[in-house]
Amino acid sequence: MFTKVLQLIIGLVWLTNRIHSCSCPGSQHPQNQFCSSDYVFYGVVKNEEFISGPVDDTANNLATWKYTFEDIFKMKGVTEEVGQDVVIETAGNGALCGVRLVVGNGYILMGRTKADGTKTIGLCEFISQIGNLTPFQMAYLFSNGSFSYNGNCRTCRRRCKIGPESRDCKYDPFNPNNGTICLAKNALCLREGRQCRWINNETC
Repeated sequence: MFTKVLQLIIGLVWLTNRIHSCSCPGSQHPQNQFCSSDYVFYGVVKNEEFISGPVDDTANNLATWKYTFEDIFKMKGVTEEVGQDVVIETAGNGALCGVRLVVGNGYILMGRTKADGTKTIGLCEFISQIGNLTPFQMAYLFSNGSFSYNGNCRTCRRRCKIGPESRDCKYDPFNPNNGTICLAKNALCLREGRQCRWINNETC
């Protein structure tokens, strides 16, 4: 009897962890993430604040981490001027895709904006320090012309399609092999007239 009860408890704990664990749908190309994000900017973390949930919220499922950034370079969806504060919120529980950032560090963030204007970030969104980017990614992010992420996602109708079914810019987010990683780090899906094509993908 004791053994069966123990097995049931272990099974319930395993199931609970599965239900409440953060799961991201494949390794998206940064260009796709840029185009589908509500905001993109580079900033430095000035302050973090933990806002706890109700007293009985012992797992912090209703808690929030609030991060205040100094806006260094805005790329999309940010109305704050350079030098002003940008506030980003994330879940207080990592199992709900909440993230922890380091005060004093700079990050490029691609996230969502709620209906009330609150900017949020989660583990599945693009979060990176500049030192982890390739020169190609830096150029695509910090420029705004034809050879940039922003320049190739002006509207949904004209956006270059990146994915396993794409005719011109094939990319499988669910199969992160060396070729896929190489495309994410180096290549840009460029629109030329009515067609799109990978550029800087020669080594992939």
